[in-house]
Amino acid sequence: MNINYFKKELAPRLKNYKLTYSSYPNGDFGSLERVVIEGNNKIAGIDFWSKGWLDIDIYDLVLDDQIMNILLDPSEVIEQNNAILKFIETLLK
Repeated sequence: MNINYFKKELAPRLKNYKLTYSSYPNGDFGSLERVVIEGNNKIAGIDFWSKGWLDIDIYDLVLDDQIMNILLDPSEVIEQNNAILKFIETLLK
């Protein structure tokens, strides 16, 4: 999972959201590519580290609650794929 996959496969599905991209070299788990997603009463972030780590966070402004917060290491490939699916499903509800 990486930023290129996100831009190609996921970003087009998030048409009603504002996407903000940023990059940070030398993060805790390598270089970091971050996407902040805003819209539909949610604020979310997804972080892709060059060493394969994935971080996902979704905050629901209506519920005033964090509804997803997960950090997965590179060995958790199936979990990363499942988290991405849950991430997209949650934003598109």
